Amino acid sequence: MMQQQLNQQTFSNTTTAIKRVAIYARVSTTEQAEEGYSIDEQERVLREWCDKQGHEVYEVYADRGISGKSIRNRPALKQLIEDANKRLFDIVLVWKTNRLARNVLDVLKVHEIFDRNYIAFRSFTENHETETSNGRLQFQMLAVIAEFERNAISENVKMGMLARA
Repeated sequence: MMQQQLNQQTFSNTTTAIKRVAIYARVSTTEQAEEGYSIDEQERVLREWCDKQGHEVYEVYADRGISGKSIRNRPALKQLIEDANKRLFDIVLVWKTNRLARNVLDVLKVHEIFDRNYIAFRSFTENHETETSNGRLQFQMLAVIAEFERNAISENVKMGMLARA
């Protein structure tokens, strides 16, 4: 009887524990102008979500004015990955999946690092999680859409430059 109560108490403590959340925000200047969502506003909304969920913000990682085409030249994302490998937080929260990356392989590689370190991934606007099969499918589809959007934007920019020339 005593062991059963102890097990229930342990389970209850682990399911209600405060989660440490790493917020990742990114804007490129074009997207900031198009969507009107600055890093500061992303951070404000994501902090509010953490408060409502009863989670603690571990750190805000922000790459300002850097394209999502590649993860190479993104110091905040590199630091986030380094900290994920140290298991310093429990959840990574972004405004939208394409803030993480606009390249399918990059998104999947980064998510694999989170998964390997038992870190959940959440997108605020897309309201999905990656702990279930359905959540993973939705996440992967959004990664494909993000890359498609990046390619379409690139084509439109090239067309506009050619027309001006």
